[in-house]
Amino acid sequence: MLVAVIVAVFLIAVGLGVLLATVGGRNEVPSVLGLSYKEAAGKVESKGLSIEIDSLQDSSGDCSRLKVEEQDPKPGAGADSDEVVTVRLKGLRDIPLTRETNNSQPSSQPAAQGSQEQPEAGQPAAQPATAGHTVCLDPGHSNRSGSEIDPSTGLNVGDNSGASGELQTMWDLATKAKARLEQAGYTVRLTKGGANEYASLRTRADIGNTCNVVVRLHFDDTGFTGVMRAPVNAARCPASDPSRATVIDTGVANESNRLAADLATSLGLSVRDDTGGSSQGNGTPPGHPTALIGSVLSRVPVVCVENRVSLVLNNPTGQDQVADRLLQGINSYFQGH
Repeated sequence: MLVAVIVAVFLIAVGLGVLLATVGGRNEVPSVLGLSYKEAAGKVESKGLSIEIDSLQDSSGDCSRLKVEEQDPKPGAGADSDEVVTVRLKGLRDIPLTRETNNSQPSSQPAAQGSQEQPEAGQPAAQPATAGHTVCLDPGHSNRSGSEIDPSTGLNVGDNSGASGELQTMWDLATKAKARLEQAGYTVRLTKGGANEYASLRTRADIGNTCNVVVRLHFDDTGFTGVMRAPVNAARCPASDPSRATVIDTGVANESNRLAADLATSLGLSVRDDTGGSSQGNGTPPGHPTALIGSVLSRVPVVCVENRVSLVLNNPTGQDQVADRLLQGINSYFQGH
């Protein structure tokens, strides 16, 4: 009898633990760092989640015994039951993406000038996806920190220096991506003139709004494996004045999500909304939500790429890969129009 009572209490405790872990349809992401992929898969799937290997890694062989060195989302994060935990495995090489592959045209486009089909009489010649499109690249952060209140919205549009090495790394990545985009036929504008130049989030948004799309480039040094962030819906400031709000247009938000999906596919990242547009940033004065990446000030499709530090920091080859894949994703977006 005593044994039966103990077993019953144990089962109740287990059930309660599962209920608390999944309250509101959310699960807690377990830590799988250091586990083999096989062990990690079992642990993740026991939480009702899915697992996959980073698409930038060559996972064509037997990966079951390889150890997990990075995971996204991070341990302890809340996750919906259908969310995927992406892992990077130690010992797997990144899949190279050659410039020739990125610059290749879809099968409907001629392979060479001499083989172009002539349009019918009176019909305009087909234009490439790049024709007439301007891309804004926003290399993350500036060389000083502090608040700067935008008088037209009340938002804190001040920037900061970001993580260690982020300023120079994102500038290097932006210049590489700019060269590839321009070679492909795009017009490219940068939000600042050098790695150490200051530009507020208001300035960045105003420059971006003169372009067709905006891609903001960042990295995260907290072990985060990288995502595409689509824009927030709105920011309101001051908190006591509900009439002063900056709202993302529905069409802009939808196109931002489509741009994020195309870029995420080429970069091997997941897509999430950026929730920071109505939050308080470091040093933000009371009642002044920060514009964060400036998404709430955008009037054109805008996304933020949080790159993996290991792929871009002090890694020119990794930067080249990301720049190639940015071109690929932007091509996909404009070819879909």
